[in-house]
Amino acid sequence: MNDLRIINIEKQYQQRQQKSDPAFSLQPLRLTINEGEFFSLLGPSGCGKTTLLKLVAGLMPADNGEIWVGDANVTTVPPEARRFAMVFQQSLLFPHMSVEDNVAFGLKMQKVSKKQRLVKAQDMLEHVGLKGYGQRFPDELSGGQQQRVALARALVANPQVLLMDEPFSALDPSLREEMRELLSRIQKEFRVTVLFVTHDREEAFYLSDRIGVMSEGALLQVGKARELHERPTSSKVASFLGLKNIIKGSVTGGYFTSKDNAFSFPVAKNTKAGHCFLILRPEVLQLVTVNTIPHSDSIQFSGVIQQMKFNHGFYSVKIKMGNYSLACSFTSQQAEGAAVGQEIDLMVSLNNAWLTEE
Repeated sequence: MNDLRIINIEKQYQQRQQKSDPAFSLQPLRLTINEGEFFSLLGPSGCGKTTLLKLVAGLMPADNGEIWVGDANVTTVPPEARRFAMVFQQSLLFPHMSVEDNVAFGLKMQKVSKKQRLVKAQDMLEHVGLKGYGQRFPDELSGGQQQRVALARALVANPQVLLMDEPFSALDPSLREEMRELLSRIQKEFRVTVLFVTHDREEAFYLSDRIGVMSEGALLQVGKARELHERPTSSKVASFLGLKNIIKGSVTGGYFTSKDNAFSFPVAKNTKAGHCFLILRPEVLQLVTVNTIPHSDSIQFSGVIQQMKFNHGFYSVKIKMGNYSLACSFTSQQAEGAAVGQEIDLMVSLNNAWLTEE
């Protein structure tokens, strides 16, 4: 298996633009990306995800650590000899070359015959939905079409790993969605290993088999989209993923108690005592009605409706409880009997009351 293995890779930037700027460092990091996997690095700007991508590509040297593909150590192998391909935010096409020649350029560098490389280029253009565009020039294409050409150019050489640095960030929302669908289909078709950098949660969740969340040069958590959403390992991960209802508190004597004492409930015996955060995802909060049958493993609490907003068939509702304003979702049917200022009861399964560290 030609898995991509990143072993204790590390990079320190000593130079600072201003004296007040801290020196950034990519902390020692271990990560295995399986052959044929679509893996995304997700994090805010400046967190180190592009630095890690460049280290993998060989565009900058690592201070420590190793990069392996299968049984080959490629840490000191020049970028052009790694059989990796890269797609950037801008398409970086050669303006004086036709689309066909742009796609075939990598094959030309590999000494593939002209006839063979043009056949492969035309075939790849068809795969990205640009059949018949081979004789056009880049300035005759839209931004989305140029990125399709860049993708075709990257894939035509059959790379071991495809590296992508926020390739759709310059496109408008409708084109981004179109390109995501195209990339997802092509990646599955060619089973190419993809390392994808993005700050867009929706993009990462849509495309990825697994996601690595990064912050301040560290890899905080790796997992599937659902795992990250339902079981974040820290409040920092939860906050970046946009999770709602993150409540500060502590576990003492087998109970979680929120800082303002609005929440208190028993926790599992193996729960570590100390400061922590409670996460109540909006979709797990149930409205209690006269017909609701409480579960033995659930907790109930009361609050006052502060706000109701209709959104795609559901109502986004804010509930005031203690010092917190909880976000939850009501169906249109549930919302019929609810109004701003009304006191209501909510219920959540203890299994969905997720506790995580700071």
